Amino acid sequence: MPHRRPALPSFPSANDLAVRGPKRSSNSHSRVLIILFFCALLAGAGVFLSIQIGRFVHSPGFSHFIASRAGAALKAEATLQPLRWDGNSALSESLMLIGSESAMLDRLEAKVLRAHWNWRALLSGAWKIENIEIQALSAAFKLKTGAVPDDASRNASNNPATASFLTSWLPSRFELGGFDVRKADLRFGDIQSAGQALTVQPVDGGYNIEARGGSLSIPGLPPLSHAQSRIREREGIYYLDDSRFFLPSGGSVVAAGNSGTKARLTLVWDGVPVALLPVSDLAKHLDGTSHGQATRDAQGVWRGNIAFSGARLHDLPLLKNAATFLRDSVWTNPSLQKLSADFEWSLGNLTLTNLVVESTGVARLEGSLRVAKGGDLSGQLELGLDLNTLKLLPGARETIFATSRNGWYWSPVQLGGTLSAPKEDLSPRLTACVAGGVLLNESSKALDVVPTKAMDTAKDLINIITPFIP
Repeated sequence: MPHRRPALPSFPSANDLAVRGPKRSSNSHSRVLIILFFCALLAGAGVFLSIQIGRFVHSPGFSHFIASRAGAALKAEATLQPLRWDGNSALSESLMLIGSESAMLDRLEAKVLRAHWNWRALLSGAWKIENIEIQALSAAFKLKTGAVPDDASRNASNNPATASFLTSWLPSRFELGGFDVRKADLRFGDIQSAGQALTVQPVDGGYNIEARGGSLSIPGLPPLSHAQSRIREREGIYYLDDSRFFLPSGGSVVAAGNSGTKARLTLVWDGVPVALLPVSDLAKHLDGTSHGQATRDAQGVWRGNIAFSGARLHDLPLLKNAATFLRDSVWTNPSLQKLSADFEWSLGNLTLTNLVVESTGVARLEGSLRVAKGGDLSGQLELGLDLNTLKLLPGARETIFATSRNGWYWSPVQLGGTLSAPKEDLSPRLTACVAGGVLLNESSKALDVVPTKAMDTAKDLINIITPFIP
């Protein structure tokens, strides 16, 4: 059998190399060209989009776009004046918001606004404003709003901006940073604040607000000078942590509370003159300064306590009659070492409890009373006199002021009737007792006047209390 040589491996010929080599090089170049083409396309699209966004941002349409978003968020019709750009900040002469029926905001006008933008946030799908500076802000808020959103607010929420090809691709989410307001004038019903500087900073879940300076006007009170206020907003609920005010002629008021379904407002005051209390008629019969606290709950009920220092009664016919009857001038204008009470006011009904009125060496009054909305009067009081005074009232010590406690001799006093025609049961008993004692010559001191009718004790007491009744 003939011997066969093993087959040698075959190698591509020069012709084969000449043919195959260019094919590989052509495919590789094609891929590179395609990649470069897509890169150029993307870069061109980016440049085109940047140009279009730049044109949009500098157009009146962008002002409308921003205003529509703000209006939708606040349930209001918004108008923003055209923006003037300076780098990353934009200036507008004014922003106007008119609240819908269901909005808490009634009307807002901001003048000279400057917003500092963060354009990199567009890459994460948001328009972001780092800070907004406002020269002047005026706003009015509603105390009550409609329960059902009106058509305007629904339309604003469903279609907050005029749709276009560009805006449909742009982010709809807004992120707001802080606010700095140089001068803010705010109105909540008939309560107004003016000239305050505001700083608003976003935090997790809401905003922290600090107000400084300015004044506060509340019906029935003199203007209050505002020192500072700290407020927190969390999920639409406002928490007033600390708000301090000062009165023109002395005294201070501190307020705290929160809004919402469990709304509360607490006022604490100190050194407030009687003449500056929201019951100005009280100053007709009382001097001094007051301190106390009051809390208003979500149902509108006020509860608290009040006390007076440096107090003195004056211009009460009862006291003048007592001074003449007892021949003791100290009764004419007695100083009060104690004057305090707990109170509750609800739907026109006033209740005073733990009432204490004391003039050392003259008299002490304790008890409670109630004045209903219609004017009906009721109360249970105790009047205490000292032994020196009772010596001038023959027979009263044994028959009327028979109970001794804490250095006073006490007699119960029942109040009734109405504000216009009050009644009490002490005067008739006291008059009969004194008249009988004089007839029996039991008085240790001659009396210039023997009363012929009951002294108007209840009427004078009501003269003091009436100013508290709305």
